Amino acid sequence: MVVRRAVALAVPVAAGLVASSLLALSNPAQATTPACGNSSLSVSATPAQGATGHGSFVLLFKNTSAATCTVYGYPGLDALNSSGHAIAHATRTLSGFAGGSPSGIHTVTVAPSHFASATVEWMNFNPVTSGPCTFSASVAATPANTSHTVQLNRQVSVCALQVHPTVAGFSGNG
Repeated sequence: MVVRRAVALAVPVAAGLVASSLLALSNPAQATTPACGNSSLSVSATPAQGATGHGSFVLLFKNTSAATCTVYGYPGLDALNSSGHAIAHATRTLSGFAGGSPSGIHTVTVAPSHFASATVEWMNFNPVTSGPCTFSASVAATPANTSHTVQLNRQVSVCALQVHPTVAGFSGNG
């Protein structure tokens, strides 16, 4: 009788383990995918756009490795002067005039040769004084989860400079 109870208890436990293993295989979100490393992502940007006193561009992060990896959070973005020194750090905001991720911050899975992206935006005038703003000579961008910083030839205003969370695809909008 003791043997029958042990077998009766073991069968549901084993079935549960098999079912949870099959569920993990059928649901990639449950599988553990490593974070993208410093050498996993190339960094580029779209041309700048502008409308009604605002400017923006999209940072593009292409997975150049042979393995799928993840990115979570905000990229770093600094406005640089002609000597390469930071003159402003972008404020991290969920969304703004040019887009972003109003639904929040999510882990982005990036397959090889695919993209993640983030919108950068600024105002072309000082929102407090309505006067002019200082513009950068370039920007330094760092993908989320990495310390790999790339200097890009993009000019941004230091007035209300923002960067939005990393999202899937290449539109910068989640």
